[in-house]
Amino acid sequence: MDRLAIGIDTGGTFTDGVLLQYKTRRILRTVKTLTTRDDLKKCVVRAIDQLEIDSPEAVKLVGVSSTLATNSIAMGNTRRVGLLLIGYDPKLIEEFGFGDKLSADVVAHFEGGHSAQGVQKATLDTEGIREWVEANKDEVDAIAISSYFSPLNPDHEERAFEIVRKHCDLAVVMGHQLSTHLDSIKRAATAALNASLVYVMHEFIEAVQAALKRRNIMNAALMIVRGDGTLMPCDEAVQKPVETILSGPAASAIGGDFITRKRSSLVIDVGGTTTDMAFVDNGSVVLSPNGARVGNIRTSVATAHIRTVCLGCDSLVHVDKYGTITVGPEKITPLCRFASTRQEVRDEILGLKNKSRNTWRESDLEYWALYNDAHQVSDDLLDDRAKQVVKLLADGPKSVSCLMEAVGVYHADQLAREQLRNYEVIEVGAMSPTDIFQAKEDLDLWDAEVADQAVRCYAHIHGKTRSGFIDDTIASIVKTLVEEAIIFLASHDLLDANMPERIQGSWGKWLLQELLTDDSRYLSVNIDSRFPITGVGAPADHFLRQVARVLSAPFVLPRHHEVANAIGAVAGSIMEIREARIFEQTSEDTHTFVIQLGREQLSFSHYEEACEYAEKACKKKALEAVTETGVSDPYVELKTSIEGGLTRVTARAVGSPKISD
Repeated sequence: MDRLAIGIDTGGTFTDGVLLQYKTRRILRTVKTLTTRDDLKKCVVRAIDQLEIDSPEAVKLVGVSSTLATNSIAMGNTRRVGLLLIGYDPKLIEEFGFGDKLSADVVAHFEGGHSAQGVQKATLDTEGIREWVEANKDEVDAIAISSYFSPLNPDHEERAFEIVRKHCDLAVVMGHQLSTHLDSIKRAATAALNASLVYVMHEFIEAVQAALKRRNIMNAALMIVRGDGTLMPCDEAVQKPVETILSGPAASAIGGDFITRKRSSLVIDVGGTTTDMAFVDNGSVVLSPNGARVGNIRTSVATAHIRTVCLGCDSLVHVDKYGTITVGPEKITPLCRFASTRQEVRDEILGLKNKSRNTWRESDLEYWALYNDAHQVSDDLLDDRAKQVVKLLADGPKSVSCLMEAVGVYHADQLAREQLRNYEVIEVGAMSPTDIFQAKEDLDLWDAEVADQAVRCYAHIHGKTRSGFIDDTIASIVKTLVEEAIIFLASHDLLDANMPERIQGSWGKWLLQELLTDDSRYLSVNIDSRFPITGVGAPADHFLRQVARVLSAPFVLPRHHEVANAIGAVAGSIMEIREARIFEQTSEDTHTFVIQLGREQLSFSHYEEACEYAEKACKKKALEAVTETGVSDPYVELKTSIEGGLTRVTARAVGSPKISD
């Protein structure tokens, strides 16, 4: 019997699933289902059910890439964390404003920590830690511990860990197990974020496992995609959920590379909410040199170098008073989808054709509805105007025109729109690229008649023809993506953090405009990409073919591009990394080179001897670790780097998931 694999990816709009033969990688079935924004477990379970697997006993591998970690952080759906900082200077943290970057609900400081030579600089305050745990264990859901210079000596983190475990049963995270970088703030933030996600990831994986069991998929290895595109066993994902930040875009890059076999290309994933760019070099996703960033929180988590543009098929199309069209960054529900399940909205939009064109207003084509879970928002968070709007929406969706008339205002902003959106009280239905492509008959997903009527109304309101409005909207999308692709590719050469995020200045804007339009009588502006562009995601063909043409890049639109991210969820390799840090310790009568490798610390008289031992030990431990996860044909890469007085020896063991018969 052919062994099967399931790949699942939860995106901002759709959750994709694939069923494939593992040996041949032949795609047997694909599904798309709407992502349930309030509970990602639901859409993953639904995707598994809709794959309709005939031989569940043949499924031996399930891979999941998910926005769970990123979304949980962004939406505040994490658990309360107490962060224990050992040996940190609270005055410096306050002076430099680092407190806002620690991502913890409660921060407590204790004596202890080590120096840059791994030597204890103060006795660990064990009694203070014990008292704090006893007093606060019911106020937090998880605890993170970060000790100063713990990558060079984790002793105080480990002792604090034992104290916490002895006096409570909360999840406990140690910073040195997540990051060996010496940036103490990043390491503490990474530990706190990880602690806040442990229970969230545990619940998610339990739900996925229950869904698999219900489908009689009993012997499949469950893997989760890391932010660098590699796979990790689900047990490890529960311990290190922070490593799954940006796993979705990384899976898209891996999937795009896997199904095209281009090995090196710019992979652009066009989704409903965002467009994500990643570069694949010789089959591996290029990693970010600075670690993952979520909001203002900088972490030490290794992730793919991703450039995310808040532009997708579900982005808001806006026309300013000068007739200039912009798309994004706001995500809305396309009108053709919004109306497809709301008959009264459909009737109102189609009824506009029976009214005088001169009475059409943009506010006639924006609708608000309450989310099902809107009642969970505290009244204390909403002002009187917002409460008035919520009351009006209680009996069903309404156009902004209707709401403005009922409230007695003249602009949507006077309806507390920003407040209601920020607290996710309302769903907004408005003009989007999905409506444009549905009206063009390039898509056949929702209500085509509503899309066509909405496009005709929008075009007339803004003094454009139907075709002119469509062409101008697509041109705006292409312009944005061309600019973003140029900046992203150039950033691989220009690593200066001071480079602008946009093509700025009169010359820059002129060059970009000429690149797009070729209007100049005197000059022709050309940019030739040295690599092909691989398009993935359902809307990729509509968005990217013109982008590739402008950049003189070969365009590859692979078969099953619409579910490449789900394919990437099972196409990645399993990787385990083990690292040794070598540093000097000196005193009046001794000079030694210390190796810190996991919990093991050894001293050597000679630097070369220490390096030789570190290489052998790291290689052995990495190979043992990756073998335990179940891989076939693992190999190990060694890398040595020097950071001032610190030498890092890193062993990277990689292999493909091994599937038993």
